[in-house]
Amino acid sequence: MNQHKPTVSFLKLAGPGLVVAATGIGSGDVVSATVGGARYGVVLLWAIAAGAFFKFVLQEGIARWQLATGKTAVEGWAEYLPAWVKWYFGVYLVIWTVSVSASLTNATGLGMANLTNGALSQSWGAVVHSLIGGLVVFYGGYDSFEKLMKTLVGIMGFSILFCAIFMLNQPMAAVQGLLMPTIPAGSGTYVLSLIGGVGGSITMLSYNYWMREENMRGSGFLSFVRGDIAIAYLFTAIFGGSIMLIANDAFFVQGQALTNAQAVPRMAEALGTVLGTFGRIAFSVGFWAAVFASLLGVWQSVPYLYADLYGIVTGMSSEQRQAAVRVTSTPYRLALLFITLVPLPFAFTGQPIQVVIVYTVVSSLFVPFVAATMLYLNNRVKWTEPVPHNSVVTNLLLVGILVLFATVGYQEVAARF
Repeated sequence: MNQHKPTVSFLKLAGPGLVVAATGIGSGDVVSATVGGARYGVVLLWAIAAGAFFKFVLQEGIARWQLATGKTAVEGWAEYLPAWVKWYFGVYLVIWTVSVSASLTNATGLGMANLTNGALSQSWGAVVHSLIGGLVVFYGGYDSFEKLMKTLVGIMGFSILFCAIFMLNQPMAAVQGLLMPTIPAGSGTYVLSLIGGVGGSITMLSYNYWMREENMRGSGFLSFVRGDIAIAYLFTAIFGGSIMLIANDAFFVQGQALTNAQAVPRMAEALGTVLGTFGRIAFSVGFWAAVFASLLGVWQSVPYLYADLYGIVTGMSSEQRQAAVRVTSTPYRLALLFITLVPLPFAFTGQPIQVVIVYTVVSSLFVPFVAATMLYLNNRVKWTEPVPHNSVVTNLLLVGILVLFATVGYQEVAARF
């Protein structure tokens, strides 16, 4: 049962939820929103908002499951779903770890190369950021990690919002693009990819463990958690929309074509032309803060998943598993070492954006799995806590998310392979 009621305040709400937002916003979000704004202007702002809302629905279901049962989503899969599910997740987790760590290190290296005008190469910038991320997580603890993440969120939010406000010259078109869904001719596949790319994928499971770090248990935290998650995905939508607004003015209004590989350097160059040196630096700093925050969030949270899965596979009791997922445990630290070192060879591929694209393909395959399992766990499993099961509306939304993201995943795989 819940031991105490949460004290609700904005500063407290901006805790694990804001960390989820910072972790979920990565290089893929920046690239896709930039290319979308360059190709179609502001008519697809609604797609970013829709993607953030769908991720809110999934995240709320994951959090509600834990409040009702005291179990993480991974524990729920192991206990209530067929045995092959945990093995499938384990294999997928390794593949995802390799692709996401390679993507984030390449992106942080690219961000640092932009900031230093090439004085620090993209490859060595990637290596340095991976090692720094590992050291920060190893020595910092959760409280220090959360404070650093909030600082990076402030930097990325201020930098990108500053650029968006000073570049905005079509406010009514932006409002129309947000409130009146439109799919330009030939953009159907891209729209689905844009919706699917907003926010995180496996990192949504991290909220379970950050809830434990914040001692969030029981039904008394339900409203609090919903507010926390709402702040997370509102920030995600605002950040992604701001990137698209900047790209609209920098490229679409100017009639310039843009590819994925050109997204980050040409955006910085365009802002330098329009807003001067400060604009170029502001965007470069905002991009770097976004991808470094995402890197730190993944480095800190994904080892929880490995440690939790290790405890399940080896047959540990619930108490032993909770000890195994502490940030000081051996399974956690071995997983942290793996995620820190495995991306280093990919830093020297010379294809940073291609690595990011591979990551988006791998990630798109996970969301349908989460939607399907939340449909089962949050409807069929009996709960002792007075936390509501899925409503009819939530179930309909989850079915829609399942179909939508399965389509996105199929299209991404077919397009790349």
